[in-house]
Amino acid sequence: MLPIDSLRKIAGVEWDGIFYPGKKNHSTFDRALIYSSPEIIPLICDLLIVADPLFCTFDYLSFAIRKGCHLFLSDKLNLTSDERKQLVQLAGEGGTYIRIQNDFLLHPFHQKIQIISNQSAFIEVTHIVAGKEEGVYKLLTDNLYMILRVAGSQVHNMDVFCGILPSNEPDLINVHLNFKNGSLATLKLKFTENENVHYLTIHTGGETIFYDFVQNKTNHLTNVTSKSDNPTIQTNPLIEQIRDFVCDIERKSNQGFNLNDEMTVFQLVEKVRQKIEFQINYKILV
Repeated sequence: MLPIDSLRKIAGVEWDGIFYPGKKNHSTFDRALIYSSPEIIPLICDLLIVADPLFCTFDYLSFAIRKGCHLFLSDKLNLTSDERKQLVQLAGEGGTYIRIQNDFLLHPFHQKIQIISNQSAFIEVTHIVAGKEEGVYKLLTDNLYMILRVAGSQVHNMDVFCGILPSNEPDLINVHLNFKNGSLATLKLKFTENENVHYLTIHTGGETIFYDFVQNKTNHLTNVTSKSDNPTIQTNPLIEQIRDFVCDIERKSNQGFNLNDEMTVFQLVEKVRQKIEFQINYKILV
């Protein structure tokens, strides 16, 4: 359930309705705004927040876009590549924006990470995870988007290596990306029982910038100086993302993680998925 009280405090937003099929009563929320059908809400609002992945379907979302709604969607989209492209086209034709929820991308480091589209760089991401609660492909999506944002260029070539456990599950994934601006990136995603490591390193122009997402530290190293920083972490990323999206709508921009970005990352993740499935099938045949 969304934190309704916190959502209602977002400045500049008047809440027209909510669809909630559960039985729990919220005494602080006006029951007159709770509708029995989700199809009613796109008819009366300018921004539709779809927190339930079950409603992130092409039919419902395209219906909302045609009614002039901006969309803030759950990150658990169950859409094909063609459906994503059609939604992007519909939103472009209607002048509306689509934002995808992604709590990791709200990390304050993402406000500091340099986009190096006008120069080449070597980008390293290492993510060692204890367990797989978040899911392999969610972790791939977050890290690949971060790499694409840093490089600021189109992918020219991608190579994937995957280590397979006896249980036919991946325990190590290495992704190498070559970009059209000459940048090179490598992503190592590893699963262990008790280790938790996540950092981004950017080597460019005689500088090395290191972002540690576990220790919440950043180091900027040059030939002569070194400095570190400890940014503040947001406590409620969902509220912050919705507030930021509302501001972008007012400014007529869509700078956050939108469906265009999600579609690019989705295609890369699908290539990684195919590589993993190929190696699993090859192992079984051998």
